[in-house]
Amino acid sequence: MKVTLSDIAKETGFAVSTVSRTLRGEGKISRENERIILETAQRLNYPASKILRNQKRKKNIFIALLTQFHIGEFYSSFFNGFVQAGINKKVNISLFSVSDHIDSIDVFLNKLRDKGYSAAVIFVPALQIEDYAKILDNAPTDFPIISCSNNIHPVIDTVTFDAYRGASLVAEHFQKRGYKTVGMIEGPGNKQPEARFRKNGFADYVNHHEGIDFTWSYPGDYKLESGIRAFNEFRKLKVKPRAIFAANDATALGFMETARAAGYNFPEDIALVGYDNLPMCEYHYPTLTSVNTNYTQLAEVTLEKVLEKFSNPVPHKGLVSLVPVTLAVRQSS
Repeated sequence: MKVTLSDIAKETGFAVSTVSRTLRGEGKISRENERIILETAQRLNYPASKILRNQKRKKNIFIALLTQFHIGEFYSSFFNGFVQAGINKKVNISLFSVSDHIDSIDVFLNKLRDKGYSAAVIFVPALQIEDYAKILDNAPTDFPIISCSNNIHPVIDTVTFDAYRGASLVAEHFQKRGYKTVGMIEGPGNKQPEARFRKNGFADYVNHHEGIDFTWSYPGDYKLESGIRAFNEFRKLKVKPRAIFAANDATALGFMETARAAGYNFPEDIALVGYDNLPMCEYHYPTLTSVNTNYTQLAEVTLEKVLEKFSNPVPHKGLVSLVPVTLAVRQSS
């Protein structure tokens, strides 16, 4: 028969809440009472992995960051933000690529818990609503989880950037600079809600303001190669937009390098803005205007939400916390 917190409470005479806090490594309790509860839990064969993990948490909090890691500056910048935030919050961060576990993340989370991890942050933009529902149904109930991926109808509590606002900042910037025709190299909006928010934020601003027209778009996929393909389509246009918003920096640089090789200058011939503000934006020539996403700030807010769930393990309500973004203006626009 499965041992529950109530069994331990009945055996020791402590309240269930006291037993729960002790096994989670939280709250104030005397060493003697803690010893009684832990020894009773072990004697009743309460899962040893839970006892070990909860005692580790008292000294060290280990949080797993789950992604579909791809080579490039984005993921290194994203992970570095969590490392810096982990230092600030005094928690340990480990990176895991779940490309081979995309259909069994719930199983993977159980394994992480048994190995002593305290919680997990999930950044897997390819996951859909049904995937998150499966994770909640099957993942450990005593293992805090926060998502960092935008979703139209979030199931898991989420911390993410305000992508819609970031894209509208780009459109506003183009308008103030006097660019009357604009275009966009989109992200994979059919697969990732984040890309749709970027497109919608840009298009909505343009469509609701006079003197600026959205005249061209290209379906990209966040890869540098899609920027190259986008320019090859752009150069065929008889009437070309004066300013281009690329849904991420890699796409923007693919577009820019191909355009420069064809004799175009930035911003004299084309104004260009990217998204993510990766380090390459500052060191490329011309320097690239980009939506600035502060990964350390994102990570700090995320870790705060995780730590809150240790002391207040309420069910997920799909609450979304949006981290603000800014526009880093440089030579390209």
